[in-house]
Amino acid sequence: MREPSSEPPAKWTLYGIPLQKGIALGIGAPLYLPTYGNPIWFDPRLFAQDEDEWRDIDYRMPTEPVEVIGLTRALDDIPPVLAPYVRVVGWIVEQPPEPPLPTVPVLLAPKLPALLPPETTVVLDANAGVAYIEPSVAVLARYQAQALRVATHTRYHLEGAHLPVRTWDSRPIQVGGVAVDWDAVPQVAQAGAELVWLTSDTLPDDIRATAHALGGKPLWLHLTELTAYDNAYWWWLLRASAEALRTEHVPIGAVEFGLIAREALPDVLEPLPYAVVWQVEALTQATAERLWEAQATARALGVRRAVIVPNADTETLAIALGLEPHTLIVPAEALPDAKTRLARLSVAECREWLLLRLRDWESPALQRQPEAWLNARAP
Repeated sequence: MREPSSEPPAKWTLYGIPLQKGIALGIGAPLYLPTYGNPIWFDPRLFAQDEDEWRDIDYRMPTEPVEVIGLTRALDDIPPVLAPYVRVVGWIVEQPPEPPLPTVPVLLAPKLPALLPPETTVVLDANAGVAYIEPSVAVLARYQAQALRVATHTRYHLEGAHLPVRTWDSRPIQVGGVAVDWDAVPQVAQAGAELVWLTSDTLPDDIRATAHALGGKPLWLHLTELTAYDNAYWWWLLRASAEALRTEHVPIGAVEFGLIAREALPDVLEPLPYAVVWQVEALTQATAERLWEAQATARALGVRRAVIVPNADTETLAIALGLEPHTLIVPAEALPDAKTRLARLSVAECREWLLLRLRDWESPALQRQPEAWLNARAP
C-alpha cells in the first residue's frame, strides 16, 4: 500500500495481488471491526451482524440497488446478513481466502485503510491489481466508460438467454428446462430456463444454494404419487422455502400442486389443480389427437396448461405450440434452440396447422411447413 503524502488521508491507492480478476465500481464499505483508538465508518443500512439487527435497521429503501465494494481483513469476517437492496460487486481483503472464491473481483492488499468517509467511491481494477479510493474525475470517468462497454456486451448475452420468450404473433410462453437432480438445478436455471422441472423426489441437506441459483425462478417438483409422501416431507418443503427467504432473500416459492397426464385427462378434475402437465415421449398422430382433446377440456376449465416434450425439433415445437400451452418444458440442453425457434413460430398459425395435420398427418407439405416458417423469418 502506498500513501501519497501530498494528498489528504482519505485518498488512497491500494496495490495488491488479483485473486479474482475483473473491474468493479461501488461504495466502499469497511467490514472489519473497529479497534481502540481506531474508529471506522460503518453504515448500518448496508450490513447487519445478525437477523435481529437486520430487522431493527431503520432505513429508507433507495430507488436503485446499492453496489458495494467490501473491505475486510478476511472473508470469514463478512456479516451474515445484507440489506435487501445491497449488491456486493467486489472485495478487497488482507488475508487470502479459502476456495471457492466469490465470483466478483477480489484483490489481496497488504494493509487496508483505517478510516473511510461515508459514501466513499471505490474503483477496483483486479485485472491490474490496483484499487482507487476517492478516485480523481479522470480515473473515475475512464473506468466508468470501460465498465459500461463490458456491461453492454454482458447484458446483450444475458438478455438473449434469459428474457421471457414471445412467439412470432407476440404471445408470451414460459419455457422451462428439465433437471434430473438437485445438482443440475443451478445449471438449468443459468441456461435460461424460466422454471425448472425437477424429476428427482429426494431432498437435499441445504436448499439455500439452490434457491440462490434459481434467483426467484419457479421450481416444479415431479412427485409420482402425492400419498406416498408423509407430512415430514411437506414440512421440509415449507421450512426450506422460509429458510431460503430469511437467509438469502430469495424464496423458492409457494408449494403448488398440479396434475401430470401422459396423454389424456381424467373425466373429473375436482378440485382444480394448479396446472395440468402433459408429458409426451413421442408425438405420433394418436398422441396428438388425444392431446388436442385433453387441452380442449383443460381450456374449458380454465386450468394452466404445460407440455413436456422430448426435444426442441421444429415439428415438435410446432405441435406443442398448436396446443396453446402456458408453459413448454424441454430438455436442458435444448433450451437455446427452443427459445430461438419459438420466437419465430406463431401460436395462431401452429394451431391451424395442427388441425390440418390431424386430418392429413403424413402430408409432406404440412410436415415441412414449420421449417419453412423458421427459414422465412431467420434474421
